[in-house]
Amino acid sequence: MMRSLQARLAAALLLSLVAVFALSWFAMSRAIRTLSEDIIVSRLAHDADTLLAAIHLDSSGKVSLDPARVHQIYQRPFGGHYYKVTVADSVIRSRSLWDHNLLTPVLKAGEGRRLHQVGPQNQPLLIEVRGFQREESAVTIAVAEELTPVEANIAAFQRYFTIAAAIALLMLILLQIIIVRSGMRPLKRVQSELRELERGAVSSLNTDVPTEVVPLVGEINRLVHVLAQRLARSRNALGDLAHALKTPLTILQRLQNDEVLAGHEGVRVSLDTQTTSMQRLIDRVLARARIAGGGPPAAWFTPQTEIPTLIEALKNLHREKSLAFDVNVPVNCEPLELDREDMLELIGNVMDNACKWAEESVRLTVTVGETLNIEIEDDGPGVEDKAYEAIQQRGIRLDETAKGQGLGLAIVGEIVTQYRGNIRIERSAALGGLRVALNIPLHGIHPVPTT
Repeated sequence: MMRSLQARLAAALLLSLVAVFALSWFAMSRAIRTLSEDIIVSRLAHDADTLLAAIHLDSSGKVSLDPARVHQIYQRPFGGHYYKVTVADSVIRSRSLWDHNLLTPVLKAGEGRRLHQVGPQNQPLLIEVRGFQREESAVTIAVAEELTPVEANIAAFQRYFTIAAAIALLMLILLQIIIVRSGMRPLKRVQSELRELERGAVSSLNTDVPTEVVPLVGEINRLVHVLAQRLARSRNALGDLAHALKTPLTILQRLQNDEVLAGHEGVRVSLDTQTTSMQRLIDRVLARARIAGGGPPAAWFTPQTEIPTLIEALKNLHREKSLAFDVNVPVNCEPLELDREDMLELIGNVMDNACKWAEESVRLTVTVGETLNIEIEDDGPGVEDKAYEAIQQRGIRLDETAKGQGLGLAIVGEIVTQYRGNIRIERSAALGGLRVALNIPLHGIHPVPTT
């Protein structure tokens, strides 16, 4: 099925041009033939009148022709010019016919007919047959002329016309391609702007487009605006909710040490567990808001632009530790077709955990090929060798007693799964702490919707 609008227009116009030129060729050829035959018929009619005048009927009814009035062209055998005169039962044929006969009907006076026959030596003939009245006798005169020269001239004209029409058709096709491409240029611009919109480089489409496309562009801009507003409201609502919960959470944490709960150790422990979990959740939401920032919806991820900002945010979050960051990111990397916020949350979560456990150094290495490869290492204590497999399981944490969001990797695992990537956790050979390696496919991969 042809889905391209440009291809459809080009195909329709091409078929129209071919049809027009074919009809023109047929009509022109037919007109030339008709005009040529009309000229020949007018000449044959003149010769028929001459033959009528040359007819002589004697008193006995014998028919003869006056040779002085008959053109010599009718005397040359098979010369291409013939006549046949029929009066009652008498028939007079031109000498040029030799022993050939013209099959012509007998007509009444005033009647006429145009015939096409094969004459002597397979010559194509045009015959003009007319009926007359002469001295109370019905006379039928048939005059014929060979069409071979006319056919040759018509064939030559058709060849020249075909060549000229083909050249004109080719020029019109080229002109049509230019016109169609020029007409489609605004749509190409809209397509390019849609890619920019997908990457987050622009916030709306240019409305300077053809009238037919204005409603579509306007509706896309409206939907983008609505989505941006909803995303902003969601971000703000999460941040506001997290901030709003911090005060009552602080009160609950203070209640844990209240004298009223001194005799209720189980209640105090349960309250401590729940408030600690809530604190981690609030810290994670606030950290996510700080990391994601205010980027446009559905923006693409550009490592060399986004990661430095992320590192600065992490330095501020962990400024009390004065960590040294070793960051290796491609310099001239094109925007990757990966959601900016997803990638910032993915890297931010792992980097935040590395910063929390590192003693002095955190290393981030990013390479781009068929996949986006991210390696994050720290010089912290790491974990026991037997625990590496366990911490990669969904929901498992090894730092439940530490403040902050923890190493749970649940969010990181969800994002990696959505992009059909993989994650590997092991001991860092260079720094001695934890090494987290993430691989995200880049070509033809789109996030899998979560339920």
